[in-house]
Amino acid sequence: MEEAIYTLGVWRVKPGNEVAFIAAWKALAKIFAQLPDPPSSKGTLIQSLADPSLFYSFGPWNSLADVEAMRRNPHALEGIEMIRDLCTEATPGGFRVVAEA
Repeated sequence: MEEAIYTLGVWRVKPGNEVAFIAAWKALAKIFAQLPDPPSSKGTLIQSLADPSLFYSFGPWNSLADVEAMRRNPHALEGIEMIRDLCTEATPGGFRVVAEA
């Protein structure tokens, strides 16, 4: 069984930029979908109810190699920079599934 790989980002958006951030994230998702080895399913963006400037995004990938290739892709890097520019904090990362219940 192959290990499940996810990307997960924590995004603190600059005040007043929430709508622009959501649009930029959707544009990044389209870039990801056009990669030679795209995510294995749709990504998800969630926004905190208590703090509307706080977002989390996550999505599954077929392999760690696919995530690493995405992080080297110039178009993906441009899209990521687009959303980073709308944030005061941006913490993307890669994760593996270790348990499910």
